[in-house]
Amino acid sequence: MSIAAHPVESSLLTRLATGTAGAVGKEFLRCLVTELAGALDADMAFVAERCGDGEACTLASFGKPGVELREGQVFTLAGTPCEDAYTHDLLLVSRGARLRYPEDAFLRRYALDGYLAVALRDGRGEAIGHIGVISARTPLDPAPSELQALRIFAARAGAELERRRHEVALLRAADEERRRIGRDLHDGAQQRLVVLGQALDLALRELEADPGRAVARLSAAREQAVIAGRELRELAQGLHPVGLERGLRPALSALAVQSPLPVRIEALPDERPSAVIEATVWFLVSEALTNAIKHAAATELRVRVTASDDELLVAVADNGAGGACPSRGTGLQGLRARVEALGGTLAIHSPRGAGTALTARLRPRP
Repeated sequence: MSIAAHPVESSLLTRLATGTAGAVGKEFLRCLVTELAGALDADMAFVAERCGDGEACTLASFGKPGVELREGQVFTLAGTPCEDAYTHDLLLVSRGARLRYPEDAFLRRYALDGYLAVALRDGRGEAIGHIGVISARTPLDPAPSELQALRIFAARAGAELERRRHEVALLRAADEERRRIGRDLHDGAQQRLVVLGQALDLALRELEADPGRAVARLSAAREQAVIAGRELRELAQGLHPVGLERGLRPALSALAVQSPLPVRIEALPDERPSAVIEATVWFLVSEALTNAIKHAAATELRVRVTASDDELLVAVADNGAGGACPSRGTGLQGLRARVEALGGTLAIHSPRGAGTALTARLRPRP
């Protein structure tokens, strides 16, 4: 549909409502910025979240060809109109943004001159993010009805950001609970079973009466104790691998040693990311390994984790049959939900006959 089909004074609210209908989470934010950029003929529209002292992270963006602000990009607020967006409910610089903010490299790089922003607030009224609309067209002069529509959808976007923050908090709490249960199982029941096995060994050597029958019974009991110990170790690892307490390298190495499929760890970052991100990487590799063994007839799994200042790139690929469909299984769906809750993205490429590749982009410290 052409932009001209939307009357300037009354179209934006309807267009945003129609364009975002049925969308939730990150998909809602992507639809929102796409419709905003189109309706206001902007060169760039984006949603960003405050992610640290004086920094923000892009959650969704849409730009005209040649203008790029990628999702997950962390940028400094100082010296930019984005910084002022957090002290105003609405900031409008119709023209002259480059002169007003000479330190803003993004405005200079793309010759952008008009800037519009609305702060996104949580339930307590705290500014947690902002919507930005930037244009080379001068002046950037939205109608009053368009500003009102933008405020309305900023309230919903703020609610989405707050919901996402709650999801991250729940993930962290769940991971911490898994770690606690894993430690309890490792240090409690598993150790008791080890003692049981040792006691049975002694009993096997000490029994005198009816040794044949006793040995058979005790051997069966010892076998059950060994099986129970193995099951408890697997349970503890599935909840939260104890090896992660020492970092990704020992945890992934342990996963590789236990695997019947060769696992090649090509790269890992020197600096440890946050605990919730380490757990996410481990679950990505574990799920990919499970799928490669059960469904792909693969002969190798490759793992590469690299870090930059604002991004952790996780690439896991097998050389199996491909054809994986994320919508058919809960494992990949759950991984995508976890990654997106942490502000990241997960791409799945699985052409038939050419293996399956998972590529996750994560913030090292969400």
